Amino acid sequence: METESEPVSISRETTFARDLHAVHDKAELGAAFTRLCEQVAADLQRKGYVGKTIGIKLRYSDFHAVTRDQTLAHPTADARAIRQAAGQCLKRAPLDERLRLLGVRVGNLCKVTAPAPAYLDLTMQAK
Repeated sequence: METESEPVSISRETTFARDLHAVHDKAELGAAFTRLCEQVAADLQRKGYVGKTIGIKLRYSDFHAVTRDQTLAHPTADARAIRQAAGQCLKRAPLDERLRLLGVRVGNLCKVTAPAPAYLDLTMQAK
């Protein structure tokens, strides 16, 4: 008997070549953060999922890690929405130590069964 399980979450993370500081390496961290959000969004869209819980993972130079999550009102696979929610999570994490790893995760997934929600179709017919 073969069983296929649905993913619980989709994530991307990167380990930096050197530990980065949130203030001194802000541009490099920001670019990596945006890239991770775009990659997760692309993975979600390619696999046909949307998710409601956006999370981040930070691993510091001493190898301890923290995570922060935020649950959205509506599921998304949009890179901008993921970046915005992940950014809110980042604001709640300590950024005074150097970072070794940064990760972005989207959980609480649902399979997209239709190309667009029904209410969008109704809106388009009204025009």
